[in-house]
Amino acid sequence: MKKILIFVVLMIFMPGNQAFSGGNSLRVAILKQADKCDLKVKGYYRIKLPYSEEELIKGKNMFAEVNISCNQISIAGALYNVFGVEIEAKKDGEIYINSRPYRGKIRFLIDEGKLTVVNIISLEDYLKGVLQYEVAHWWPMQALMAQAVAARTYALYMKDMNKSKIYDLTSNVLSQVYGGKRGERWRIKRAVNKTAGLILFYDGKVLPAFYHSTCGGHTDGVAHLWNLDIAPLKGVSCDFCRNSKHYRWQEKIKIRDFIKTFKQAGYSWEGIDAILVGERYHTGYVKTIQIFAGDKEYLISSKEFRSILGANVIRSRRFLLEKVKDYIDIRGYGWGHGIGLCQWGAYGMAKQGYDFRQILQYYYPASEIKKLSWDED
Repeated sequence: MKKILIFVVLMIFMPGNQAFSGGNSLRVAILKQADKCDLKVKGYYRIKLPYSEEELIKGKNMFAEVNISCNQISIAGALYNVFGVEIEAKKDGEIYINSRPYRGKIRFLIDEGKLTVVNIISLEDYLKGVLQYEVAHWWPMQALMAQAVAARTYALYMKDMNKSKIYDLTSNVLSQVYGGKRGERWRIKRAVNKTAGLILFYDGKVLPAFYHSTCGGHTDGVAHLWNLDIAPLKGVSCDFCRNSKHYRWQEKIKIRDFIKTFKQAGYSWEGIDAILVGERYHTGYVKTIQIFAGDKEYLISSKEFRSILGANVIRSRRFLLEKVKDYIDIRGYGWGHGIGLCQWGAYGMAKQGYDFRQILQYYYPASEIKKLSWDED
C-alpha cells in the first residue's frame, strides 16, 4: 500500500482552534460519521490542508474510496495523518460524492474515528441546491423568492450558531435539505439570483428564519417550542395554506402499538384508560397531553409526544385526540413545527398576487429585509 504520512504538529491545524467564519461560504455536512464514501473527480484537482493553501498532491481524474484507516484519512490507498484534508477541482472540473455532484470544495474530516464529509460552498450556490427540496420549482416565482430569502437567512443564522463546530449545517431535514448540484433547476436559480444577498434581520441581528410546510390555520409562537421569544416569531393567523394536502390529517394508532412505542421511551403502561389534550396555546397548538393509565395520570408535552410517535405520524402539534375502543384517533392540522414561514401559505399568498416582501413581512412581522455585502473569507 502506498503510504503518505503527513505529521502536523502545530495546533493551528487542529479544528477546535480554527474559526472558519466570515464571508459568504458555508460548511455543509453531506455525510456524518460514515464508514466510507466514493469520490469521483472529473478534470484536474488538488488535495490540500484545510484552512491553508498547502498542497499535498495534485492530479487529473480520480475514482476512489475514502475511509478512515488507523485514525488516518485514506484516499485511493494514500494515508494522510492529519485531522482533515480538502479536495478542490480546477476550473471546469467536477467533484462527486457517492455519485452526487457538488460545487465548491469537499473537506474530509476524522470525526470520532469516523468519516465526516463537508461541502465548502458559497451561500448563493448552496441555496440553488436547497430550494428544489424544500418547495416545488414550478411554484409562483414570488413564493420561490420568499423561500430563498428565508433559507438564506436561516443558513446564516445557523452558521453563526455553529461557528465553533466542524460544520454549519447538515444536508437533511435537521437543517435544510440540500442535494448539491443535482437539485438545481432554472426557476430555482432565478429566484436565488433575483434575491441575491437579501437577509431578514430583527433588532440588528440575523433572524432565526424558521419555516415549515403547512401551518393548518395559524403559525405558532417560537417560545412554545424552543428557548427563544422574539416579536417576528409570535405566530400569525393564516388562511392561505388550505390548498395543501397536509392542511388536515388523521391517524389511528392501535392501543397496543401506542403502549409499545411509549415503553421504548421509558413509559410502562399495561393499558390506557383515557387520553386527552391537557392544555392548548392561544395559537391552537397543543401544550400538553393527559394520559390516564391505571390509577395514575401522566402529563406529556406535545413536543415529546410528537418526538416519541414520530413526525410523520403526528404531523404537527395542532390536533385533537381521543381513545376510541382499542385505538387512539388523532385528527390534526398542518405539517411541521409551525414556526415562522408557512410554505404552502406563501404559495397561497403568491397566487393571490402578494410579492415576496409582503409574504415575508406577513409571516415574520417586525423583521427587516436588508441586502448584505460580503467581506472576504
